[in-house]
Amino acid sequence: MKFFAALLAATALTTTSVPAHAQVLETVDSVVSVTLLEGWREPNGAHYAGIQIDLAPGWKTYWRAPGDGGIPTSADWQGSENLAYAQLFWPRPEVFRIFGMRSVGYADRVVLPVHVEAKDGGDIDAHLHLRLGVCNEICLPVDVTLNGVLPEEGVEGMVPIKAALIDRPEVVDAKLSCTLHDKGDEYRLDIATNLPPLEGRAETAVVEIGDESVWISEPRFMRDEDWVLSTVRLIPQHDNTQVDLSTVRVTMLTTTSAVELHGCD
Repeated sequence: MKFFAALLAATALTTTSVPAHAQVLETVDSVVSVTLLEGWREPNGAHYAGIQIDLAPGWKTYWRAPGDGGIPTSADWQGSENLAYAQLFWPRPEVFRIFGMRSVGYADRVVLPVHVEAKDGGDIDAHLHLRLGVCNEICLPVDVTLNGVLPEEGVEGMVPIKAALIDRPEVVDAKLSCTLHDKGDEYRLDIATNLPPLEGRAETAVVEIGDESVWISEPRFMRDEDWVLSTVRLIPQHDNTQVDLSTVRVTMLTTTSAVELHGCD
């Protein structure tokens, strides 16, 4: 954590604001471009847009839980007009190693679908501030400002946005049995569940809780037939932090599959 704090402080941010229909950012090294896809409006008023991130060969960006070697991605829609609601969705990521640490994210190209709602119908004048990290042999934090219209009759980007929605981890109704051990200045969390092996190789788990101020270690992951045990360390950044086990989310990943399990018994 200290390593990445120093890295962010030492690396200059690349920031740009671009008009609608030309919404592309390139870093000095031309390693990343970001495009806002206008998407489409459903009959019930739900609008699905997309944030397309294109990376140069060898570069990667990060999932919502980036791991020890990652920089979190965040989206801020403040300043948008006629926007009542925005929710970012995450397609299935991959697990990789950077600087010897586990990271979770994407290579080449990823489309992050966004479900938005207009306050009063009609077009949405979108103003998006996106902060993300990209890494290869070095890591670069990037700030992007995208401005554009999400039209009521829009159709741009339907195919990649729909494909990314389909590629999200499936939420499964399997119970999580959790045991929290208080170790003084940190916790150990053991999570067991009954879940058949997923298709694909290199099965692993990513553990999240509802408090972003708590650092979560890479899990020790063990499988015995249909039983899975994931053990993580939790290190709060603040005193008197209470871990709410109902907010625990476990994502099981392989090279081709992903499922999510929510909440501890």
